[in-house]
Amino acid sequence: MKKKHPVKAFFARVWATMLANKQLLVGAILVLIMASLAVLAPVLSPYDPYELTPELMKPPGTPGSNGAPIHWLGTDKLGRDILSQMLWGSQTSLRIGFIAASIAALVGTLIGGIAGYFGGRVDKVIVEFINIFVMTPSFFLILIIVAMFGSRMIYVMIVIGLTSWPGNARLMRAQAISLRNRTFIKSCQAMGESKLSIMFRHIIPNGIFPIVANTTMQISGAILTEAGLSFLGLGDPNIISWGQMISSGKSLLTKAPWVAIVPGLAVVLNVLAFFLIGDGLNRVIAPKMNANK
Repeated sequence: MKKKHPVKAFFARVWATMLANKQLLVGAILVLIMASLAVLAPVLSPYDPYELTPELMKPPGTPGSNGAPIHWLGTDKLGRDILSQMLWGSQTSLRIGFIAASIAALVGTLIGGIAGYFGGRVDKVIVEFINIFVMTPSFFLILIIVAMFGSRMIYVMIVIGLTSWPGNARLMRAQAISLRNRTFIKSCQAMGESKLSIMFRHIIPNGIFPIVANTTMQISGAILTEAGLSFLGLGDPNIISWGQMISSGKSLLTKAPWVAIVPGLAVVLNVLAFFLIGDGLNRVIAPKMNANK
């Protein structure tokens, strides 16, 4: 029997897993659509998102003046096209979500891996450090840091990432504690392999799967946090984001509700998509979760 190419076999397994898990499939489709819209924003946007037009607070479907394209999702109080802002804002949301969640995954994996594998006093100190972060209200900490150092997007991403790593650290610590007593780890130690080498070559690669699932959910959390910051006026004013659109439209809910409702629905859909992927991955990684289905 002819063997499949490794890459083809991998994608075949991924596809089979998605077909068996509807949550994962729906979430992946939604994320793929949103990512495609974000990448194609320069092509799909009918207007410059910063362009001011004479059509102020026009409802969805209003034709542009002088033969300009239709405002499919209407305009805001400055005459800016909502659809164009939505498309460019999706780039901001996805960029912040992925980068902030990646920072949280990297920091949490390293700290949790060190605590779980080295154990002893190192573990005790790190656990207390994690508990301090867990007890601290992260959103208010983010507010303070952004207010002190500025609201540039790079700062927002770093701050969100550096305040959301404890969950990953706890997961990685539990995985490392479980793995450090396995036979293959004992064999590596007997052969004289260093602790750092064992941690990076064996502990982390074999314990990373729950981190991947949790990080996917953290992407939705980072998107929601950025939207909240922008809504409060602490987002980057030089970059379009869905949170800023909601903030600018909150005073227009009775006159032009689409200005706030459209980006609000986009945030909800985005968060839901990543949550479905994360929950689906959890069910794949821990099949016992399906026992109650």
